Order: sequence, then structure tokens, then C-alpha cells
Amino acid sequence: MTRKRVLVVANKWWECDPIMSVLLNNNVGPAPGLGWPSFLNHPHRRPDQKNLPAESTWPVPRAIFTLSNSSVEVWCISDLLGHLPDRPEDQSSSERKIEQLPNIFVGQKPNLVVAIGTAAFPSDTSENGNVIIGTKIFMHNGDPKNPASHWDSDSFDKVIPSGLGEPTFTAITSIEPAALVRFLTPPLNAAAKAELLAGYDYVALGTVNVTDPKKYAQADQATFDAYKANDDPALAKSLETTHGLVRVQSEAPFIFVSGIANRVGHFNDEVNPRQYAQNTTVAHNAGVVLAWMIPKINDFF
Repeated sequence: MTRKRVLVVANKWWECDPIMSVLLNNNVGPAPGLGWPSFLNHPHRRPDQKNLPAESTWPVPRAIFTLSNSSVEVWCISDLLGHLPDRPEDQSSSERKIEQLPNIFVGQKPNLVVAIGTAAFPSDTSENGNVIIGTKIFMHNGDPKNPASHWDSDSFDKVIPSGLGEPTFTAITSIEPAALVRFLTPPLNAAAKAELLAGYDYVALGTVNVTDPKKYAQADQATFDAYKANDDPALAKSLETTHGLVRVQSEAPFIFVSGIANRVGHFNDEVNPRQYAQNTTVAHNAGVVLAWMIPKINDFF
């Protein structure tokens, strides 16, 4: 039997590490858990900045979970960028990510692609610590003149749908309340109530080509404004940098899982004072949702 191939792609290593800690803990997901991976490349040591490795010619995922009907691969884009210096102009470059992402898709065509990570919420209401799931993507070029990242695409400034059917989306995102009691509470401006917000038409906004952290506040608002010019602002539920880059790699059914770390425009007061604690708890919560989704995905296949 050929198992269905599921790709789970996280952006940063500090997002992937908490997600992996959840997936390896059988007390987090529904019993009996996912079991031990058939392949494990975790923990993954960060490169020595004084002695960077050569670019990998055969990248591998963090883990592969071999289930009855599916093979679930967990990938981290940071791992593929380990040959580059640990500085924003390299590690946050959309162009550098786009160069490496095709390596994840080599081999059997995926039957489902899941982009997962932390994100901002485009509203004055705090959803910090909660998790958003949706299927659609909207990307905006936040810094067209950036020499460190000048990826261009005809996918900019339009909503990109997913090939995932709505009944399937509903089936794999109907998470039991037991998952929510496993959420951790972020330290800064946590949401009033722990929730999973899943909507088939929810849109993840993507600010691309921005590598200077000082430009994110203005660029993120520009992305939201570009989206609102032609589309329903109520459906914009996530804003980050990389879900869209993962989406355009293939026409496989696609879903995004965004752990909300801050409101758009509030990075400095809702993340920056306690980056480790805020981002780690939020990535953990996204991992919890993923741990409960994977058995449903496997059952569907």
C-alpha cells in the first residue's frame, strides 16, 4: 500500500522546536498518540556561525510519522537555510526560502500540505494564544526594492484558494474540547478564552520580501490594506510571512495553522518584551491542534 503523503512545514526553528515537543508527547494528542516517528532528526542543532556547513544537497525533515494510511513529514525551513548566516537579511528572506522550498516537495506528490507557525491577528481584539485554521492565502510584496529579497510572483495581491474540499476541511478541523485544555497561556495580552478558530474561507495574509524588522509594522498594515481593497476584512484571520510561500509550491490541497502571538501592529508590546515565552507558548498551541488533526487526516485517507 502506498501511503498518502502529508507535508507539515514550519518556518522558523523556534516555531518547529515547540511543535515537535508536542508531537513527541503522547499526553498531548488523543490516545494512543502518534507513536514514535519512523524517522527522527530532532532536536536539530543550530549551525556554528563561525563554521557554517555547506548547503545540503539532500535535506531531510525533522520527523516522519508513519501511520496506517499516511506518512506525515514535519519540515522546518530554517533547517534548509542553515548554510546561511543567522541574520534577518538571509533567514527572513522570502527569496532564500523560495530557493529552498522545492526540496521539500521532491518525490511523491503530496496529498495534503499544512503550513504551520506563529502569526499576528489583524484586529484590535486579542486572540493571543489561540489558533486559527483556514485554507486561503493572500500575499503582498512588502518591500519591492529590498536587495536581500526581491522575489516576484504573479500570486501577489489576490486570494489564492485551496484544493481542499470544505467537507474534508470540516472533518479534519473538528477538534475535541479536550485539545483546548492543553493550551498554554501566553504571558502578554492573552485572549479572554482559549479557542480554536477554524473557517474554510479564512485567509492568511502574507507580507513577503521584508527582512528589516523595523519595517514590519508599516509593511503588515500595507498588506492588510491591500487585502481590504477588494476582499472581506472579516475573513482575514492571520498575518505572517511564509504560509503563502509554502502554498505556491504545489496545487496539493492546502491548509494553514496559525498560532496567534500578537495583534497586527503590536509586536513590540505583545511579543518583543518576552519573545521566547510568547512565541514558544503560541507555537506549542499550534502543535496541540496539529497533534489532534493528524489522526483525523489519517482517518480521512
